[in-house]
Amino acid sequence: MVSTFRPATAQRVATRPMLDLQRALDLESFWRANLQLLQSVLPHHSCSLMLGIVDFEPHEGRHFVARDNSGANQPLTSLSISRPFLAAHPQVKMYTYSEILQEDPRARQRRVERERHFRGWDEFVHLAFWDGAHPEAVLSIRRTEEQGEFLAEEREFLASLHPVIDAGLRRLRAFEGERGRRLSMERFISGLPLPVMFLGPDRALQFATQEAYDLCAAWNFGYEEARVMNTRRCFRVPAPIADACARLADIWDRAANAGLTVGLESSRVVHPERGGLVAKVDVSQPFKGSLVRPGFWVTLASERNLDGASPQLKAEAVHHLQFLTPSERRVALLVAEGLRNHDVAHQLGKSPRTVDFQLSAIYRKLGVTSRTELARLLC
Repeated sequence: MVSTFRPATAQRVATRPMLDLQRALDLESFWRANLQLLQSVLPHHSCSLMLGIVDFEPHEGRHFVARDNSGANQPLTSLSISRPFLAAHPQVKMYTYSEILQEDPRARQRRVERERHFRGWDEFVHLAFWDGAHPEAVLSIRRTEEQGEFLAEEREFLASLHPVIDAGLRRLRAFEGERGRRLSMERFISGLPLPVMFLGPDRALQFATQEAYDLCAAWNFGYEEARVMNTRRCFRVPAPIADACARLADIWDRAANAGLTVGLESSRVVHPERGGLVAKVDVSQPFKGSLVRPGFWVTLASERNLDGASPQLKAEAVHHLQFLTPSERRVALLVAEGLRNHDVAHQLGKSPRTVDFQLSAIYRKLGVTSRTELARLLC
């Protein structure tokens, strides 16, 4: 079958898939855009996007194989055929199976050994994307004997795609890195036994510790109501704290619009009716000179926690409490204050059996064996 590829037609048909490719912000949408692009302009038997390449072997991939009744069509999931060629040609952007065979006749035998039989395709073209001297991704496009070799015009078209796909992969890496850092930060923050939360530029919650959820509920509803509610489900940013964030954002905006260097401002907020509730709001600018509007770190404090205890803790108690779950921290603080298990259960709305179980877990995690040792450790 002779290819009917026409460069002008290909460019026109590929316009929408190219836009989708450039807009993709996750791997699945990126792969779908690549697949749509290839299916719209290039006849092929199958294609793969091979990722996570270590020592020339991919550890992740996305694959498309045309369906037929032969049972021979299988995805190519290895770079064993290409490995010596890639090692000998670092930074090569595009190559074909035929080019490999010209330099390395043993590649055909490696294909047989790897695949046991020829799985439907006769020729491939690979677009390789590198991180220094190491390939980090390969887009493989394969054809049957009937579909023929890749024409010069088709290879020119694929060469023009290389920088677009490469830019997309770099963008994905940046977003994945940012998502990974954010998830790590969320896990770290949520494990802290401190009432802290982070609000975005729009004052929407990004992440918070359980203690912050609890104290925000105390700000909004009072201690008694907050003690018996699901504070995560009922969360909203207390109005005085949101107002403080808005004032700081206005200061930042006016300074930025005037071309002035913006310092990292902070504000102290006291509850208008429950004076024991205090919050410190700090502006968090991504980096000096950033055009991105800042978010806000909010640190809350209270003369007592939701359970009525007055938290006179040692400085090093924070280190110990981070090994406990939020529920266990509540139990530990009340026990350290001198409450018996029955009273703790009543305060927290738990059964005495649950408190007993949690106290055993607290002892084990903190390496203590008695209530006296727990109180000495924390208070």
